[in-house]
Amino acid sequence: MREETSENPFQSLTVRNLSLKFLILTIALAISLIPLGPLVSQLSSQALTLLIYILQFTLVCLWVLVDFKKRNIKLKHIIGLMPPNYPWLPMLGLVILILLFSLSAYLITFSLVSLMAPDFISQLLQQLSERSNPNTSTPLLFTVLQAIAYIIVAPITEEFLFRGYILQRWASKWSMTVALVASSILFGVLHANIIGLSMFGLVMGVLYIRTRTLLIPIACHAFNNLIAFSLQMLSTKPKVIDASTQLQELRSGWWVGVILMLISLPLLVRFLKKQFPSANLQIPYLTNLYLSINHEV
Repeated sequence: MREETSENPFQSLTVRNLSLKFLILTIALAISLIPLGPLVSQLSSQALTLLIYILQFTLVCLWVLVDFKKRNIKLKHIIGLMPPNYPWLPMLGLVILILLFSLSAYLITFSLVSLMAPDFISQLLQQLSERSNPNTSTPLLFTVLQAIAYIIVAPITEEFLFRGYILQRWASKWSMTVALVASSILFGVLHANIIGLSMFGLVMGVLYIRTRTLLIPIACHAFNNLIAFSLQMLSTKPKVIDASTQLQELRSGWWVGVILMLISLPLLVRFLKKQFPSANLQIPYLTNLYLSINHEV
């Protein structure tokens, strides 16, 4: 039985192949939108971006699942089983800590960078503001697309790809600790708030490794995005804010970021110190496979 579990299918996978899938689907989606020009023109650029995101990540995950089936990689061993009587309340508290840290990292890093590159930060803030509050004739459609993308698609697809695929692939190639840090940094780099989202990826990776189920990081990710989305919907700020005003507000709030970081960072470091995996720890897929085989026997 151990010989069967020693065959790690993630050793034959590559992140390059996953990136190629993204590139091919991006080109295919762009080409497919050409005949739909009149229909697409009715959507705002922000709504179109959300729609493309939903289609792109969903299709990539489906393509990966087809690839997994060819390689006899069982999805059930990637997802894992929910632990009985799981302590959800502490997990909700952990999500809130991550939100506080992400906000603090955003305020501090953007404030510091704005001192060196004010035009860049002003432009970035304007883009983020327009993405959250677009000038569109179909606000209900945009809100629905936001909810679907942030609360459903992003938690499921991003956890599957970053934790279920990339983390386990790199752990099979290097070590668990290197893979955890590298995949978390990659997750952060692909978002605007690099430091905050790298920490988010680190915590989600630890949760997956320790519980051996994607259901918990997916739920935490969804709860995190639900809070952020709800706060955005409840915001009373005007839809269009002058770039200089945005920059001034950002710089004036740096001290709030420091306070939030002093509250959240020590607790997150304590959690990571206690739960951080060893370098030679087996990937969740192989552990779930081994336990499944033993249970059947």
